[in-house]
Formats: sequence, C-alpha cells, structure tokens
Amino acid sequence: MSEERAGGSLAGRTALVTGAAGGLGRATARRLASQGASLYLTDREPERVARAVEELAGEGHAVRGTAGDAVVSADVDRVVAEAREAFGRVDILVNIVGGSGPKSVREIDQIEDALWDLVIAINVRSTFLFSRAVVPLMREAGRGRIVNFSSIAAHGRKGPVTTQGCRLAYATGKAALLGLTSQLAKDVAQYGITVNAILPALILSGKGHRLTDRFEGLTERARELFLHEYPSGRIGTPEEVAATVAFLVSDEAGYISGARLTIDGGFL
Repeated sequence: MSEERAGGSLAGRTALVTGAAGGLGRATARRLASQGASLYLTDREPERVARAVEELAGEGHAVRGTAGDAVVSADVDRVVAEAREAFGRVDILVNIVGGSGPKSVREIDQIEDALWDLVIAINVRSTFLFSRAVVPLMREAGRGRIVNFSSIAAHGRKGPVTTQGCRLAYATGKAALLGLTSQLAKDVAQYGITVNAILPALILSGKGHRLTDRFEGLTERARELFLHEYPSGRIGTPEEVAATVAFLVSDEAGYISGARLTIDGGFL
C-alpha cells in the first residue's frame, strides 16, 4: 500500500457530499471519512450544514462545508470551487440531494406546474449541475467517482401515496437519473471516472427527519401493509446505504460504471 493510502482506503481523497445535512448525507459522509476521505459537505440551509460539519469535525474528521442551492448553477459552481480550494481536489461526488416535494399528490390532473418543476429540478437538475461542475476536475486528475441517488420509485409503485409527496414527478425524476447515469458513465469512462446509481427503498434516519415523520404518521395498518411488501420484513438503515456508496467509490470498484444497484431488502 502506498504512503498516500496508508491512512485508509480513501486516504488522500476528497469527497463532496450534497444533501449532507440529512440522515443519509451524514451517514455517508461519516462512512467515507472513516475510510480516510476528507469531506466537503453542502446542503441548502446554512445552520444544518454548520451542525453537520461541527458534528463530524468533533469526531476527528477533516471536514468543511457551505450552504448552496443545488438547482442554481452559480451556487453549485461556487460550492465546487470552494471544495477544491479547501482540499485542493474533488475526487468523489455523492449526489444525495432530492425529494418528492412538500405536497402529497396522486392524480396527474392534480399536479401543478410549479410542483412538477420543483421535484424534477431537485432530483435531476441538481445531479446534472454538480456532475457538470466536478467532471472537469476529475478529468484533469485522471480519476473520479460519482454516485447518484435514484430510488426504487423509478420503477413506479401501486396503491396509495404513503411517504412520498408528488409520486409521479418523483418516479419520473428518479428514472431520469438512471438515464443520466448510464450515458455519463459512457462519456467519461476514458478519463478514469466511474458513474453509478443506487436505488434505495425507504430508508429511515430516526426521529425528526422528514421521511421518518411521514412513515410514523401513517396508520398502524398502513405501516403493516407497507412492510408486508418487503421480503426482508424491515426498512433499511442509512449505514447500509453508506456502505454501498463507500464500495462504489473505492479502488476495488474501478471497473464498475453505469451500474444500477438496488438497496431494498429484495423488494424489486
């Protein structure tokens, strides 16, 4: 093992994590940091970013961060520039930013233009903007890892809307990310950059998080029916998702690109 790699499998690497203030973001950042990566965290709300940075720094990790709107190109370019300035490089991009919107809607004729545009933007535009900003840095370095967060929702789901908001727009956005991943993987493979997508099922991050609150707000019967669809009989954890991300950004996964990996307890 080289001296650079001696501190862990990701020593000497910098990971930019979007949506880093949420449960999945923190778990992913923590896992990458435990393997030696330096972290640059970003999310929309400055206070939440500051808390995440303080928490991980208190655990002894090399971490910086800043707030930014992931659907505004000027903000994204600034975040990436500041990440490079902080650590000199960006080797890993984990696109976690996403969501199904604030309003629970099932019928297509109830979806307003603004809600549709919002959900598509926070899932697809954000991933495109951050990828566009980091690829030149990775191309220059001759290596890079990008992991995009899609969802099993990309395949659609029957029944009532449960933990999702605007389900049709969310499924559309997450499916679009699979196409983006497949094509970008082919476009950048010659530069030593891999691009992969993960498709988690419902992942709960503990009390106080949006999805957890939505799930716990369901009736007991609705929760039972929801879990009945999972062969594993349980909901996944942020740590299980983080472990998958850590593998995909590792040297060992260097020949895996354009992949779609489900994390769903056998749901699909």
